[in-house]
Amino acid sequence: MRQTLLLIMAVGLVGCGKKDATLETETEPKAGELEKGGEKPQSTKAFTNTLDMKFVSVPGTDVQFCVWETRVKDYAVYAAANPDVDGSWKEPGFKQEDTHPVVNVSWEDAQAFCEWLTKKELAAGKIKTGQKYRLPKDAEWSVAVGLGKELGDTPEAKDGGIKDVYPWGKEWPPPAGAGNHDKSLKADKFDYTSPVGSFAANKLGLHDMGGNVWEWCESKWNTTSIFHVLRGASWYFSSPASLLSSHRSYDWPGRRGFFVGFRCVLVGGSGG
Repeated sequence: MRQTLLLIMAVGLVGCGKKDATLETETEPKAGELEKGGEKPQSTKAFTNTLDMKFVSVPGTDVQFCVWETRVKDYAVYAAANPDVDGSWKEPGFKQEDTHPVVNVSWEDAQAFCEWLTKKELAAGKIKTGQKYRLPKDAEWSVAVGLGKELGDTPEAKDGGIKDVYPWGKEWPPPAGAGNHDKSLKADKFDYTSPVGSFAANKLGLHDMGGNVWEWCESKWNTTSIFHVLRGASWYFSSPASLLSSHRSYDWPGRRGFFVGFRCVLVGGSGG
């Protein structure tokens, strides 16, 4: 089954050769004095929304990150309210439970989910005017995974720039329990996706910042690209380069893959 799935995805995550409008300038967040790896998560005020998605502040950014990737059950509520939603998320090719990260969703799908969730939460009075949900920017994601200053003006230029730093620390291979990666690394018991929160959170309280599924970002690959950034690798990736905290991939906004999902952030202050 696993080999068959990989053959189906023979066309990789990335593409090349197409160009479009200029990338919106992205301000580099200040990483602040983030704690060293191995310490307990920082105490941050959590906000829980109407879908029971939990968000925490990330020092060095102006957003709150969901502590886990968007789950099957979150997306199911959205799909039930929007009958025209593409149904690929229901058939990834392997078994998933409600608490697994939703996959087979494109960047466009993730955008639509964030827009729907914003309207839903505003109507419920859970968030206020001026607040909204969106995907994290590439630079915000870097702060959330614990990276320091990265050199370069675009995600492409920053790709892989910080060596020998992984979401779990600096050791290689990843220790047991570091996250959901390719089974050849023997770091976890899962063949495909795992329930969100199956592994320890990082120092900011965020789970699965490495492994499980690739996460769409708001940002484009470079200033002329049509492609959007993906961060965090996935359940079948195993090479040291691909699992670096500074590694990026990219794909066109309509692509769906059984190893690709997303994580939301909340802009404009804490909800509640």
